[in-house]
Order: sequence, then structure tokens, then C-alpha cells
Amino acid sequence: MDGQLRRLALSAAFSPDSARLGRALRELNPDRDDLLRFVPRLSAAGQARLLRNPRVLMPVRDSLAAHGWRWLALGDTDYPPLLADLDDAPGVLAVRGDPAVLSAPQLAMVGARHASADGLDNAHRFARALAGAGFTITSGLALGVDGAAHRGALAAPGRTLAVLGCGPDRIYPARHGALAEAIVEGGGAVITEFAPGDGPLARHFPMRNRVISGLSLATIVVEAAPRSGSLITARTAAEQGREVFAVPGSLHNPFSKGCHRLLRDGANWLESVEDVLQAFGDFRRVIDDSPALNTDRPALLRHFTSGVNDLDALCRRSGLGMAELADRLAELELEGHVKRARGGYVIHR
Repeated sequence: MDGQLRRLALSAAFSPDSARLGRALRELNPDRDDLLRFVPRLSAAGQARLLRNPRVLMPVRDSLAAHGWRWLALGDTDYPPLLADLDDAPGVLAVRGDPAVLSAPQLAMVGARHASADGLDNAHRFARALAGAGFTITSGLALGVDGAAHRGALAAPGRTLAVLGCGPDRIYPARHGALAEAIVEGGGAVITEFAPGDGPLARHFPMRNRVISGLSLATIVVEAAPRSGSLITARTAAEQGREVFAVPGSLHNPFSKGCHRLLRDGANWLESVEDVLQAFGDFRRVIDDSPALNTDRPALLRHFTSGVNDLDALCRRSGLGMAELADRLAELELEGHVKRARGGYVIHR
């Protein structure tokens, strides 16, 4: 059975809980391990039948592959390293376009679907300038700010990455089908953690948003209502240890209130491209703290995720015995790479 079919089967069996699959893939290999070994890791809603008979998905695989889709599993060479650092990293990503763009330096740009004319202009202008400076602009292909950001990046010309909140067999919203094609033709990519047949359900979008911020060095919020998905994305970015920028706006614009709240809470002020470029030191910290990106660091650090890593999990991921693991952790602690925390160890930042 080819690796693409195995990855599609895993995606479909676990979807929409790709994070659960990601945790399984830190211990199991999608190519070497029997797919039946993943069955005990499924939630109650998982589809074990697809792991027992993945060949039923061959027509779906063939149809999507004919349109340029392929599947990347956590641990694959092309899997984006900053996303791999997350505890809740998606197990499998469906990708249409150049997979190399997933590992390029990215800035997320998010905001209101019903943005003002100024908000749309700011999104387009900032995306164009930042893409021209070499960043890939990542967003969610939604109406409003997302679409303006994608188009601005393409106008640079530059590359942009769209993260879907539905399966790869549809584009949502449908009116952005031509934009999705332009993104792929422009050297970017369209990706999703969801399986074929998964629709754009409301509960999918917070999951999509963590991928948008997780891929990126920083998240830029252009316009946002006080209670909005954009603010959730910004909060998620901060929790992931990434930078957050907010564009100030008019006091009379209700979509500026979310940005002003972020600024009061400590987000970076964004009025010009120079404000982003001055944050290169913070971007360097994100890269330096990434186990997936720093292959010259001690090998054991590659098995650390963000947050607390307990000893049992480190044993499984590293393949080390408990005694040897304890010795190496002691060395890493003395060298200042890790520190003890309640329940295990964390990377010392």
C-alpha cells in the first residue's frame, strides 16, 4: 500500500481530531507500523473501518491527487517545523501546491469578514509589502481581511498560504475558488487538516486558526470585533509563543475595538512594515526555540514539544530506556537546555 493512501486513511479515520492523530504519530510511524496499531488511539467517533480497509479510499485518493493534492504526515521531511513543535499539531495535512512554502518564514494575517474599506486596504497593503520583503502571508481564505491579504501577497508578487476549515474536496467560501487557484499558480499552497467530506462547520474554524498561527512567526490582526475568531487566533498565537501585532484604527469603527484590546494587552503596535521588521529579534527567538528547526541542538530536544514533557512520553518518542533518559535529561538541565516543571520537563527559553 502506498504512503499517500496510508496518510489519507489516517486522516479520514481520525478527522476531525487531527491533533489526536498527531499525538499518535509521535510514537507510531505511518509507513512502517500496521495501520491497525492506530485503532486503539481513535476517539469514539473515529472510523476504524478505514484503517482496516483503506483501499475503499482509493477513488477519493485518485480524484484528489489528479487535482494536485498530496498528504503530509507529522514526521515527514516536508511537514512544517514550526507546526510540528505544537502539542496539538495536526497528524496529517492535505496540501495542494508547493509543500516547500509550508516551511518558509510566514506571517499570519487575520481579521473581520465584514471589514471596513480601510481594513481591506490595510490588509492588502501590508500583505503586499511584507510579501515583497520575503515573507509568506498565511491566512484562512475567508471573505474580508483574509481575501485581501492573499490578494495583496499575490500582487507583490509573493507567495501566500491558505488554510481551510473543511476537507480538500471543496473550497470554502465557494466564491474564492478562483483565488485558491491563483494562490497555487503563484507558488503558494492551499492546505487543510480535515478529511474529504468534512464540511465548513463552526467548530472547525478555531482548529483551523491554531494552524494559521502555528505555521507563522507572528500573527497580524487587521480588524476584529471584541468577540471574534481573530482574537481567538491572536490568543492562540500568544499561547504558542509567537508574536502578535495589531493595527490601530478609528475609535468610531467597531472592528477596531478588538485590535485596541490586543494593544492594551501588550500586542505589538503595527503602523508600518518597519514595525514588523524591527521584531526580527523576536522571530529569531521563535526559531531558536524550535526543536524541529534546530537539528544541531542535542538530539533529545527534537523529541520535546511545547509545554510539559513527561518522562513516559519522552521514553516513547526517543526510544531511550528510563535510566539513560534520566542521565541525558540531567545533562541537558546542567547545560541550560531544559528545566524541571510539575509533571516533567520543559525547554528552557
